Amino acid sequence: MGALTRAVRLALVCAVVLMGAASLPACDRGAPTGPALDLAIARDAYAGGYFLEAETAYERYLQADPQGKHRLEAWTRLVEIASGVKGDLTKAVTLLETATLEYNSRPEANWPLLFRLGELYELQGQRKKALDAWGRCQDTSGGDVAKSVQAQMRMAVANRALGKHDLAVDLLTQCVAQAKDVETKSRAMYELAQTYGLSWQWAKARAILEEILALDKAPAEVKVMSSYLLADAYEGEHNIPKAREILTGLKDTYPNPEVIVARLATLGQQTAVPATAHLQPDDALPAEVPDAGTPRARKLRR
Repeated sequence: MGALTRAVRLALVCAVVLMGAASLPACDRGAPTGPALDLAIARDAYAGGYFLEAETAYERYLQADPQGKHRLEAWTRLVEIASGVKGDLTKAVTLLETATLEYNSRPEANWPLLFRLGELYELQGQRKKALDAWGRCQDTSGGDVAKSVQAQMRMAVANRALGKHDLAVDLLTQCVAQAKDVETKSRAMYELAQTYGLSWQWAKARAILEEILALDKAPAEVKVMSSYLLADAYEGEHNIPKAREILTGLKDTYPNPEVIVARLATLGQQTAVPATAHLQPDDALPAEVPDAGTPRARKLRR
């Protein structure tokens, strides 16, 4: 019944829009027709959570109005629906590849599209393509330091995953130096410490992590993850009592307490301490594309 009620409601919304447009005088410039009507239907459907209906209407709008001033909205919504609602990364990538070509001559509008394209390439395991997309972000940042740092941090994490630790260190060091706010700086420092940890340079990692913990305005989650990584560093330096002290203090603040219990149980028993990515790139570097996240309520219906 719930689905039927929603279907009827959406049909009524569309009917009202259509009837309203038909009943208004032809001279009334406010009456939505053609692409404007498709856009109105798409927006109403999207706002109501009817994402597949919104998808169809946005696609019609793009086809009907090649020079439309709301095309960026349509591309962004379609990508969000493909990736966040339907889980179709291949389609989302295809949409973004087309959109970035369309906005190639408009760097400011193209930047968030390129950044999101890099994220989706990364999710597909296509790191070289992701690096290319974020490199284009770097080239089109237009002197915006915040954008440049954001792209560099993504590039650093991707290069680190490819085993290019020295390059990652160089990029992250630049990020730390260029960051204009404590939050961004602390996240770049965390990634830098993690990179040193992967290279077994525990002393350098520890110094950076302790600096993060001394920052008053660093985000709480960054401090928690830095403490966890600091325990790894002390274990790597064979200071088991200090590592145990830190882990014990994290029992009530770490997102998954069972991880702390497991680490305490195996503390000092490992011949190698992997500096794993406890704070994932998506946590450390939120996407800037509007509505890039998954909607709270998904209503898949035709």
